[in-house]
Amino acid sequence: MLIVTYGGDGNSPLTYFIPTLMAGGVTPPGETVSAQDYLTYAKEDLKCEGNRATINAFGNAKRSIHKLVDDLIFQYGLSTYCRRLPFPQKLGVLSDLELVSPYVLSALNVERNAVEHDYVAPTLTRTREAVDVAELLLMAMSGFHGGVPYEGFCSLRQQRKHVLLRLNPWECTLTFHKYLRPEGTRFRTHAGVRTYWHQVRDTAYQYLLEVTETPWRSIPIIKQEKDSWLPILQDFVQIQKSNKFDMPFVSMALDERFYEFFKNDLVESRNVKQLDRAQGFRRDEG
Repeated sequence: MLIVTYGGDGNSPLTYFIPTLMAGGVTPPGETVSAQDYLTYAKEDLKCEGNRATINAFGNAKRSIHKLVDDLIFQYGLSTYCRRLPFPQKLGVLSDLELVSPYVLSALNVERNAVEHDYVAPTLTRTREAVDVAELLLMAMSGFHGGVPYEGFCSLRQQRKHVLLRLNPWECTLTFHKYLRPEGTRFRTHAGVRTYWHQVRDTAYQYLLEVTETPWRSIPIIKQEKDSWLPILQDFVQIQKSNKFDMPFVSMALDERFYEFFKNDLVESRNVKQLDRAQGFRRDEG
């Protein structure tokens, strides 16, 4: 079990966080070309000769990087916040989360602007560098595409309230839910911090404790609420970096089956419907 505690001298609004649901593979709905696909196209383009090949290879390398950045933004619920931001500012957002340094990517963005606006073909050497950087970034960021803590028990420092915290990437919200502790469960003290933990779901992803459908508190991930959500998302990134996911509760990959399951397409169950409403995972009819 992973128990993360936060001292009183830090910036976290939480005193502890215990992940109860981690998932990966969360990408914007409806998109059919991945960052890895664009990188593959770039490598294929490099096998050809001439300006067309280098321009296409460089463009696909940059698309791979941009797709990677957009995927990371989506999986942390930042799509609304970043909707109108240019690429360099998106990098700044990821830098704020301590996910990636923007310097190398910013340099590549200058090259792309030259290709698109000044009609200057990149050199073969520069194109190969772009492809190499895209590949290295995909490898470096691969660990952040899995194990995102989308749900967990926590205590709010100021309110001193134990709640279930959820990050909803589709709705771009952080929501705090009250729950009913099963009879006989107790709080524990870990590193001097009073914590609560109980298994949330069984192996069929059904609830094992009652959770309120209406959030006790909701934080939209928008500019006006940045001071509220940024420290929490930074905590989530640090949890991923810790890479200590030896937990005795359900952990799952948010693949297509998982996505459909939580839309209540595969199983008719009161608990699944409750989770569907609580997390706001609604099918995008558009």
